[in-house]
Amino acid sequence: MNEETNICREGIIRAINGDEISVEIIVSSACSGCHAKSICIPSDRRKEVITVKNTRYEEYQVGETVELLLETSAGNKAVILAYVLPLLVLLVMLFGCYALTGKELLSVGVGVLGVVIYYLILKSAGKSVEKGMEFGIRKKEIQI
Repeated sequence: MNEETNICREGIIRAINGDEISVEIIVSSACSGCHAKSICIPSDRRKEVITVKNTRYEEYQVGETVELLLETSAGNKAVILAYVLPLLVLLVMLFGCYALTGKELLSVGVGVLGVVIYYLILKSAGKSVEKGMEFGIRKKEIQI
């Protein structure tokens, strides 16, 4: 992975099983980083476990803090697949059906159905979609 095109996220190794490392990260909403969150609304934080293939020569230990790496292009691909294309499917189905039938409620139903079918197709193609979107791992650099 090219160091300059990576998206980094800090995590803690929770398990090592053969060639796979399970890394726990904290996913938080935009509010969780705000200094006024304690007087505003409760922060929205949840834990996610990401499985990473261990193809590097470095030795990792459970409990060690590491950085997860994902190439920016893979992140962009994920955004397009998860948000942009479904929006396009919705709009095309919605306006296309409305142009053919003139019925708003039917058009909304067809648009939503199109998005549901899109996500089902995306889920069934999971392994081929995941290619090129694998996380990397590296030891956390200590900064003084």
